[in-house]
Amino acid sequence: MEQDTLEVVNYLRNRFHRNKILVLGHSWGSMLGLWLAHEHPDLLYAYVGVGQLTNPELDEQVAYQDALREARDSHNRQAVGDLESIAPYPSQNVDLMKAQVAKNSEAALLGPPPHGVAFVDTKRIMTSVLSAPEYSLADDFGYFKSQLSSLQILIPQIMKIDLTQLGPDFRVPIFFFEGARDPYCRPSMVRDYFQKINAPEKEFVSFDDSGHFPFFEQNQRFADELFQRVLPLANDGLGDR
Repeated sequence: MEQDTLEVVNYLRNRFHRNKILVLGHSWGSMLGLWLAHEHPDLLYAYVGVGQLTNPELDEQVAYQDALREARDSHNRQAVGDLESIAPYPSQNVDLMKAQVAKNSEAALLGPPPHGVAFVDTKRIMTSVLSAPEYSLADDFGYFKSQLSSLQILIPQIMKIDLTQLGPDFRVPIFFFEGARDPYCRPSMVRDYFQKINAPEKEFVSFDDSGHFPFFEQNQRFADELFQRVLPLANDGLGDR
């Protein structure tokens, strides 16, 4: 997937006749994006991490403990029971059922209150896939089957990654656009990592009313921040097309 990322970047550079491009990585994509920024700085004007992951196993531990603490502090016995039932978490062997219990509790206890349509809406996703005229029923079945298959293969590998081992020094501007109520990629961990890295320019932008999807939950402000903070870096490099 690192190689795929590099090939897509080079495709975009060639298609749009640029020596460099801007890259934004979200969640799992933020791991590929951060790796790209560190290993191939000559290809990027800047990197923007959203829901930034660096050490997924540690992030799982912190999110779980934060959720359990919140459940106990709010005397939410159902949530306490659910979270304690999967302890110790995360376990040495990845268990997707336990992970789902943890994610559900983290979203409810740590995430922003529900308002409007959620970005991850299973019913909406299924309706979109099933109603797409380009997809046959076999395609639909393959799509849903592939989601589970991908998780079963990828998650155990992802949990072994620690991008802090890349080192703290970057040669491109680094931005972190983080939801202040991200229940999965805990803001405290992202900010701690942000403070430890060195870059020609770095900024931490917090979205107070967002969780894991600030580009959806505060879409207008997200776009404004990109245009105001990040896009000028590409404009300044017009001579280096």
